[in-house]
Amino acid sequence: MRSPLARCVAASALIVFLVGGASGCAAAPGASGPVPTSTASTPDPTPSTAQPTSEPSVASEPTPTPTASADFGGFASAQLAQICIDATLSAFPADVAFTIEDTRIEQRLVSPEWLVLVPAQASGLEAQAQCTIGGPPSAPELGMSSASLEPLPEEQIQNLIRGENEGGDR
Repeated sequence: MRSPLARCVAASALIVFLVGGASGCAAAPGASGPVPTSTASTPDPTPSTAQPTSEPSVASEPTPTPTASADFGGFASAQLAQICIDATLSAFPADVAFTIEDTRIEQRLVSPEWLVLVPAQASGLEAQAQCTIGGPPSAPELGMSSASLEPLPEEQIQNLIRGENEGGDR
């Protein structure tokens, strides 16, 4: 018999699969707002701490983001977030909007070293891009990448930090 957590993870995986299949393989150009696509191939010499002013952001008040310049094994938090967004974008509906400044990054006890959780809004629902990323910034290594129409429960996040139950119920 499966545990409630395993059922939740399996249900989330099914939702991701169904949404990914229903939305096609590529999102409409410009659907996610100001999302550069070349971050993973060349390191950004100066991490950006300011949001673009030409397009509205999800957060309306200008809040300082201490993690925007934080160092995660040579990666900037915005760089890790962008790698995860690039890896999961096609699995979200075309109307997805990511909130990069609210990205949660946790150091894992296993490889790949970083768990990256990027909050988003998709089709009126709280969504989340979820990835494990390691390696150097010049050649990032993507482990798990998943798109979910609901944020992961804290218990599952702690499991991923420990490297447990990454592939669902096994």
